[in-house]
Amino acid sequence: MVHRTWLFVAIACSWFACSRPAEPNQSAAAPVAVAAPDRPHQLTVFATDSARAPCTALARLYEQQHPGASVVLRCEGGAQLVSALLAGAPADVVVIADSSLMSRLAAGALLAPGSPTELTRNRLALVVAKGNPRQIQTLSDCARTGVRLALGARSASIGRHGRWVLSRLELHPEPAVEAPTAAGVLEHIAAGRADVGIVYQTTLRGAPDTVQAVELPLADNTAALYSISAIREAPEPQAAAAFRALALGADGQRQFAEHGFLPQGTKD
Repeated sequence: MVHRTWLFVAIACSWFACSRPAEPNQSAAAPVAVAAPDRPHQLTVFATDSARAPCTALARLYEQQHPGASVVLRCEGGAQLVSALLAGAPADVVVIADSSLMSRLAAGALLAPGSPTELTRNRLALVVAKGNPRQIQTLSDCARTGVRLALGARSASIGRHGRWVLSRLELHPEPAVEAPTAAGVLEHIAAGRADVGIVYQTTLRGAPDTVQAVELPLADNTAALYSISAIREAPEPQAAAAFRALALGADGQRQFAEHGFLPQGTKD
């Protein structure tokens, strides 16, 4: 078991950047179509909260393509999902927006061999109150004296990535408030508990009209990598492989694009 665990650690570190958000790598190869079980079945998908909308659309598409199938979608912050999986929660597929979190699952030998791969990408944006009363224009403004900053928690994918882009500019402001998800950061801004927050660009789709986005230049906005994997001890391994193939195929990638996500391998 020790050798097997170290094997998964090696695989994880070769696929994912363990200490910071992943840098661009090669796009995933076109997936081979996988037949789903030809019987009624239930598939459980754990998806990071920021991917809730496209994963919900994928779940409904899978059910349409496979009559009798039911997809149960659990959407939470990535850290919460990883903790649940490490504690033994049953699942078939996991979608995570933080490569270091996926590496933890790999190190625990929880991922199906050869399954972890890039799914899509996303970028960050600053979110401020309507009218931008504090005149926030750049990441440097997040560290201005008197500016209240909302960040994702340190254990959250959005928290890690937000701190990463700040640290690239040698900025280390203390947040006034934190949240477990990008949606939670947005809620802090909408409620007036902070002046500026760092969220994903896709978080702002359908946001209340009391907030607005401040776009970041690409030079300061490394794309966040989302990855997908079947679970090693999936209750429905064939269905897990079929859902993964659907997400990576043309129909699945179209769903992510329609919800504002970026193609695999996006660099600029």
